[in-house]
Amino acid sequence: MSNYRKKYSPNEQLLLYSQVEGICPICTKPLYYEKCRQVHKKYEIAHIYPLNPTDDEINILKNEKRLSDDVNSLDNVIPLCPECHERFDKPRTVEEYQSLYKIKEALILKSKIMNSYSLFNIEEEIRVVLHKLNLDNGELAKLEYKALKIDQKANTSLPPLLKRQIKNDVTEYFKFIQNIFVEIDKETPNKFNTLAAQVKSFYFKCMQSTSNQEEIYHSVVEWIYNKTGKYSLRACEIITSFFVQDCEVFS
Repeated sequence: MSNYRKKYSPNEQLLLYSQVEGICPICTKPLYYEKCRQVHKKYEIAHIYPLNPTDDEINILKNEKRLSDDVNSLDNVIPLCPECHERFDKPRTVEEYQSLYKIKEALILKSKIMNSYSLFNIEEEIRVVLHKLNLDNGELAKLEYKALKIDQKANTSLPPLLKRQIKNDVTEYFKFIQNIFVEIDKETPNKFNTLAAQVKSFYFKCMQSTSNQEEIYHSVVEWIYNKTGKYSLRACEIITSFFVQDCEVFS
């Protein structure tokens, strides 16, 4: 018996469209076009595991993980441009299935964590640190710090390139940021402890969804970035590296 092709509601399509940020996750073409002062959709909802697999597809995918037992679940579909959808479906290959599976898995994780942003606040004083990091400050040169804890806490899910970036950020900026927090605490005692506890709480929330350190690091960066008005992504990376060293992240 064949599975029926679900007609996704406008709200469901909006959710899926937002999840891929309006671009085809395979080729990055926009999933819309403008004509006659109107915006028109240019995508199709693709099933990652096939809706009604052929015998050959069942065979080649028999050992592959699935995102949902329900083929019409939002977890098993993704908007693609018509060209990529056609190429993905005909013929379906294990390699392309695995690739789209990983893309969708990452999107599901990101959506889950983003949906929890409103539950976790961060003190306004974090903006002070971000702004000072963006200043051309000669003070950094004399405040180098040894990033000893990173190697002890990193596991194989933290890529060497990212680990090196975190260590470099800690070496260059840790003492500088620490001194800023000391000054903030003089004005408002225990403000740093409050902020550190907020970061740690969000880290624990991330840990409920994934143990992958690369994904957690980027999730903390994105959370701080969105909570501070998208001021400076690079500054948010540096402050996240600070909290990795200070044991609020990867504890």
